[in-house]
Amino acid sequence: MKKSAGIAVGLIVAAGALTTAGAWFTGNQLDGVLRTATEEANQQMKRALIGFDGSVTLELVSLEKNLFTSTAHYRLKAESPGLGKGEENLELLFVDHIEHGPLPLSRLKSGKLMPVMVTSNFALEKNEFTEKWFALTKDESPLKGQASLGYDRGTTSAIELLPLDGALDETSSVKFSGMSIDVISSAEAEKVRIGGSMASLALSVTGENKQPVLMELRGLTLDSDRFKGGSGLYLGSTDVNVDSAALTLADQSPWLLKDLNQRDTLEETGSNLVGRGSYDIGMISYNGKDIGGAQVLWSFNNLDIPALQSLISLYESKFQSQQAASVDADALSEAERVQLLADVDKLLAAKPHIALDKFLLKTASGESHFALSLDLNKPESLDLPTPLLVQQLIGELNAKLVVSKPMISDVISVQAALNGETDQVAVAQQASMVSEMASGMAVATQLAKLEGSDIVSTLRYADDQVDFNGQKMSVEEFAGMVMTMAGGLGGLPGQAAE
Repeated sequence: MKKSAGIAVGLIVAAGALTTAGAWFTGNQLDGVLRTATEEANQQMKRALIGFDGSVTLELVSLEKNLFTSTAHYRLKAESPGLGKGEENLELLFVDHIEHGPLPLSRLKSGKLMPVMVTSNFALEKNEFTEKWFALTKDESPLKGQASLGYDRGTTSAIELLPLDGALDETSSVKFSGMSIDVISSAEAEKVRIGGSMASLALSVTGENKQPVLMELRGLTLDSDRFKGGSGLYLGSTDVNVDSAALTLADQSPWLLKDLNQRDTLEETGSNLVGRGSYDIGMISYNGKDIGGAQVLWSFNNLDIPALQSLISLYESKFQSQQAASVDADALSEAERVQLLADVDKLLAAKPHIALDKFLLKTASGESHFALSLDLNKPESLDLPTPLLVQQLIGELNAKLVVSKPMISDVISVQAALNGETDQVAVAQQASMVSEMASGMAVATQLAKLEGSDIVSTLRYADDQVDFNGQKMSVEEFAGMVMTMAGGLGGLPGQAAE
């Protein structure tokens, strides 16, 4: 028994010694680690804000070190002509209570026994810019969180935005449920997983015309799973969902968007980048009445990654200035122009494909949609005359427009309701008449064909030949046909004569 007790005491003493040694080592390394992390954060923000008329910088203001804990203060400053008045700028202050590893007390209290190098407990501090925010949380920091750095150099973070309810100033108020964000990152941020959720946010603003505007979001969730591919680009997916978004202007009836979703994915295929994305609105409603939904699908592939990275690097190196919002070819040296053209050639040699796969609008009676895809080729030279350059540059172009006649009737009915029309019989007759006129006009001018209850128009271009609604012709013939159609539209009944 005495031997067992002695072993137990020995283990406790050893654990205490290891903890003290680990805390001492962490404390001595902390200053360099924080300054390196601050510099890396500033470089990332600088790259992210290229073209933005301003800058955002993070500064380590002070660091007070002790054996088991340290306290750091940071300043986040945003400078831009669009912020503040005169020379005033946005400035946020943060305090960070750092617990040295391997066994920080806050983790032990919450039952987390896995050793870590350090645990950070950070919070926004009050200053002139944030004092109104603090007033809405009864002087409790409205933004705070905890982050732990493991011995594998990975981090686990939990960020909390506190609920708010009250006036921001004389013309605006907010009611916010609060939001939580969790971030898990591997060493060197090779893998990053972000998840977040918010129950509700309502913002009321009174404009210069004294008319109030109310904006509301409910049920927001975020799920992002990214990782660095072989090229160093972040691949993976991001998914954002919102149960509903409402907008009410003055004394008008509210607009409501339900079941919103935004998703995008990036992948590598060999040395090429492939991307897909979607935007969905499950239902659009006005004054409690459902109108319809919408969807956008887009994609690209065969985007040469080395050429893309070279172009990005050139853009970053030449146009980092605050006022640089677009590329000016005259600012490039001769060597840089040669590199730019070489990168563009390499991009085109991969035969990139870009597509608006679907732009869809739907109502109770039908749906209309549009699709456009473009395949690019590498021309013999980028200095070719424009007609020949376009001919060689475009490998294939496809477009298709489908307009539902019943959907046209629905849209006209909704418009009539918005204008205060109450005679349903008259509205239905007008909607039917407009739908028939639209289809008749499209067919008469050869802009489209009628397929059942759909007005359909198709266009394909390849090998310097155009196929428009099944009619094959040269580019010159197509251009002449378009001019004739435009003249025909100008001479339709109801058009003013020249």
